[in-house]
Amino acid sequence: KMKKFIAIGLVLLVSALLFEEQPKAKSKFEGQTIVVKLSPDIAMSGLKAKTEQFEKEYGVTVDYNEIGWDLWFPQQAQILATDEPLDVMGNGKNAWIEFPNKLTPLSDIFPDMFNKMVPELVDYSTLRGEVMAVPFLPSYQIIFYNKAIFEKAGAEIPETWDEFFVTLKKLNDFNGNFNYVADWTTENYFLNFILTMQSAGVEEYNWIDGKLVFNFDHPGTMKAVEFHKQLLDQGLVDPGMLVQLQQEVSSLFDQGDIAMMSMWEMYSGYLKEKQFKNTGYFAFPGMEAGMTGTLDGHEYLMIPKSATNPELAAEYIRYVASYENTKKRSIIDKSIPVYSTQFDDQEIINALPYLPVIDLVKKNLADQFPPITTTYELRLETAKQIHPAILGEKSIAEAVAGLQAFADAQKAVPQ
Repeated sequence: KMKKFIAIGLVLLVSALLFEEQPKAKSKFEGQTIVVKLSPDIAMSGLKAKTEQFEKEYGVTVDYNEIGWDLWFPQQAQILATDEPLDVMGNGKNAWIEFPNKLTPLSDIFPDMFNKMVPELVDYSTLRGEVMAVPFLPSYQIIFYNKAIFEKAGAEIPETWDEFFVTLKKLNDFNGNFNYVADWTTENYFLNFILTMQSAGVEEYNWIDGKLVFNFDHPGTMKAVEFHKQLLDQGLVDPGMLVQLQQEVSSLFDQGDIAMMSMWEMYSGYLKEKQFKNTGYFAFPGMEAGMTGTLDGHEYLMIPKSATNPELAAEYIRYVASYENTKKRSIIDKSIPVYSTQFDDQEIINALPYLPVIDLVKKNLADQFPPITTTYELRLETAKQIHPAILGEKSIAEAVAGLQAFADAQKAVPQ
């Protein structure tokens, strides 16, 4: 009997100690504060609530800010350039390309997490052997299509540019709308341009003997511009509607006003349930069958060197980027998995009908943040040079030569 009491006593003692331990580990940070700034895209629907949960559990304050990309793009650059105090930043590859010395290398902070994450996502954020950021919102551009309209119009999924013209004409004739929106005139044209270039089998740039060489004057690049010009010349896209935000395009698609769009797969999470069920996906068509292209819109979590509380920042990232929380994001918000084993998780597979298309395109990636410090300027220059060629105001050869000359003059960031 005595033995039994001792055993029970030990169990009680151990549980009391464990119970004691829990809050103590948490309260190491008690009363502390961190500042978090990121886009609503990376936040998706659940990050704010998860952050509030973190505050409660840890007894800390998170100054949490979601900022739209139109404001965030210039703001993040200013924060990094001026060492403004910030603990956690949500950002793209632009951050470690333009400001590698302003970010805390993370390889030694999250070794276990990186071992379990998708290797190509970890490689993507690796600069000169150091992992600079934690994968949190991988995103690729694919084509969404309205299954019902395609069927009624007798339109087929196009695999080549030529087939794309046929499909688009069928759709436009069927409902009298312009069923595809392309953006030629703003800095976003650059994305459209490099995506089409990639689908012509042309790499955006190569490293040759340690030197960065862009391929903007390649014959395939000229064909890509010709493809855009044909869309306009054949009256297949609205000539008066050349700029639209992705949110606007996505809402046109959601309402059934356009039958397809080239869009980040995460936008499937914004579709109404009925439209989500009526949506199919395919890879961007290539100049020839078997060719395709995609863009990455990856957003990552990073700790700037200007962080006032890097330890709590790391704890926060660990908490929100856990296997369970990222799985929840995949199921609820339709975001691509970040852990390798999540790709075999049946619940995730069932929630993400676009996964097979991602597998198809992700090896054909055009880089929206090439390794230069002046990406934004390159984007503006692309629209400035190529737009007149699409309108037939100057030759395509002259346009791509002008862009190539500009690109050659940019300063490369060694990888």
